[in-house]
Amino acid sequence: MSELRSEYMSKAALRTVNRIGDILCPGDEEFPSYSQTRCIEHIDRMLATVPEGDMKDLNLLLTILSIKPKFVLRWLVRKMGSAHESNGPISDLLRMLDFGLRGIIFGTYYSGSVGAGFTGKTPFEVLDYKINRVVD
Repeated sequence: MSELRSEYMSKAALRTVNRIGDILCPGDEEFPSYSQTRCIEHIDRMLATVPEGDMKDLNLLLTILSIKPKFVLRWLVRKMGSAHESNGPISDLLRMLDFGLRGIIFGTYYSGSVGAGFTGKTPFEVLDYKINRVVD
């Protein structure tokens, strides 16, 4: 497996996105896990429009989280999801993080793009979803 690279994220941050991606998209008998698809190889297309300050903050947080065990990441994902039901400054931050990470993870997972070396069915193929563009 080739090494992950990004113009916007550190290697440690990319590893954390893969780990959180596997929590949100763990895979099963039909669907591949997030990391199996290697869709993270296309993450820069999505990150190109993120404001520089936000990208630096997200990169720092994900780099810090890269040394945490998986149970901490699972706890964080649960907290981010439950933050939508509460108010307060911490809840606000967790909601923003939830929207951002889910957007990045689901946006790359369901983009139709997979990484080099992936040979299984893509999420679109499992769903039997096809885009039909009709030009007027």
